[in-house]
Amino acid sequence: MKGDAGQLVSLRDGTDALIRPIGPEDRNRLKEGFDSSSEESRFLRFLSPHPVLSDRELDYLTAIDHDHHEALIAVDPATGESFGTARYVRSDDDPRTAEFAVGVGDRWMQIGLGTALLSALIDRAREAGVTRLTGSINAENTAIKRLVEKVAGSFETRTAEWGVTEIVVDLHAENAGA
Repeated sequence: MKGDAGQLVSLRDGTDALIRPIGPEDRNRLKEGFDSSSEESRFLRFLSPHPVLSDRELDYLTAIDHDHHEALIAVDPATGESFGTARYVRSDDDPRTAEFAVGVGDRWMQIGLGTALLSALIDRAREAGVTRLTGSINAENTAIKRLVEKVAGSFETRTAEWGVTEIVVDLHAENAGA
């Protein structure tokens, strides 16, 4: 995985994005992308107000093993600017199950980046033997539900707590990827 140069994708507006494994060298890119996102985007991603990423969070999000914790970053191939990320972390109880998250910078929404990131992440998950993805989302976040349906096909939802829904994707379902 370390030598993986990634995949170049062309988004609907003609922007090229390089989707590749994230690494410690992406720490500043990730911080800049987070800092440029809106409060609403951060709230939807973290399910609570989250004004800054701490040094500890930046370490966790970039210094990963690409096995238990996989993460991809989409960058501008010319400038290295971060457009978004997608990640999963395997369950300690069942390594075939992983919790996933997708974050797309505000400027890069609605042009296919989330689709490209989630598709690449699901491919990685399947290659690694992950058969089920779960994620905690804001109950009103219809955009992530549409994204998951578009990329993975059907999914289940469960109320986790007030305002939070758990989404469950079976990566071996007949219509997965439909």
